[in-house]
Amino acid sequence: MKKRIGLSAKMLIGMILGIAAGFIVGPQIAVIKPFGTAFVNLLKMVMVPIVMVSITLSIAKVDNLKKFGRLGIKTFLFYCVTTMIAAVVSLCYSGIIMPGVNFSGQLPGEPVKRTIPSAADTVLGIIPTNIVQSMANASLVSIIFFCIVFGCAVALIGDKKAPLVAWLESLNSAIMKMISLCLQYAPIGVFALMANMSGVYGLDTIKSLGKFILADYLGFLTQFFVVYGIILAVFTRISIFKFILRVRQVIITAATTLSSNATVPVELELSESHLGVPQNVGGFMFPFGATVNQNGTAINITCCVIFSAQVYGVQFTAPELIILISLALISSIGNAGIPAGGTVFTLMILNQFGIPSEAFGLIIAVYSLVDLGSTTMNICGDMVGAIYVCKSEKILNEKVWHPDYRIEQASA
Repeated sequence: MKKRIGLSAKMLIGMILGIAAGFIVGPQIAVIKPFGTAFVNLLKMVMVPIVMVSITLSIAKVDNLKKFGRLGIKTFLFYCVTTMIAAVVSLCYSGIIMPGVNFSGQLPGEPVKRTIPSAADTVLGIIPTNIVQSMANASLVSIIFFCIVFGCAVALIGDKKAPLVAWLESLNSAIMKMISLCLQYAPIGVFALMANMSGVYGLDTIKSLGKFILADYLGFLTQFFVVYGIILAVFTRISIFKFILRVRQVIITAATTLSSNATVPVELELSESHLGVPQNVGGFMFPFGATVNQNGTAINITCCVIFSAQVYGVQFTAPELIILISLALISSIGNAGIPAGGTVFTLMILNQFGIPSEAFGLIIAVYSLVDLGSTTMNICGDMVGAIYVCKSEKILNEKVWHPDYRIEQASA
């Protein structure tokens, strides 16, 4: 049986061929740029619907907000804190490496001149006076505020919410299918974007992308070895290297599938034997983590926005950086399970700050390379969170982590 080439591999092939074609043909290759722009426009087309439906649905599906329980609240807070740390880590590396600075090519589009609003205006600007207008303007903060309030309202109406949740699930499935269809065009779009960038801007493209990927992966490595390592060492007395040995099967699954959801069955299989997490707790935390915990995505989204801002010389104020970190947190939660969801939410954030999306065409072209690290971070965060919460609740089977415990005894 012939093995099919995955979408990520096709995008990677498109990127390599695009770079080669651009260097061979030169600036004349710009004639195919519209094929790349069409791909970016396809992503823009779905960004408002998926933001609204995914965030509303993720809140509305909570059976009872009042009975979410201490375990659920502690798990959610852990995911939120580590995701915000991830965004800050990415912000630091993007500021140090500055992947978009000194990009000499003149990309089309101009950033919108922004006036710094007062604190009161900033807060009031979050609340939409007309949600339809906010949707038309792709005002991310206002849309998210509406979705959170609406999602909570749906969650609180009890059994009456069932038809609405079912409709939202169907709508979400339809939008996901639409995104999947749009992504079938991705290899062609990536080829056109990279061919145009390398042909028109030459080595500047490769240098900037190399620095962008470096900033991303330094963020991933810091989040894994420093943040996760400290959490495991301080709160559970588990070595990060021992953790790697125990979860290597899950990491391999994540790296090959590039899907957090696809790793859930493997996590559940190894929950008790490899992690010491009770099966019933893992049955809640791992699917919940695949939906909410997206540390890698937060790193990627933040780096993407800073890169695009640097290309256009846009400077962020301190309040705007706080807003950016908050948006990265909320967007990473809302994007869970969405194919290339990080790209869709990044486009929304760029629009929020008035930054043209043209520089983001570079990032889309190498998204499959970054997604490898992002997905791995996401699932590792799920497992670290499960171990931490179980330890804090005194339900972790610590015998599994005892030096005398032989990993060969665990059922793989």
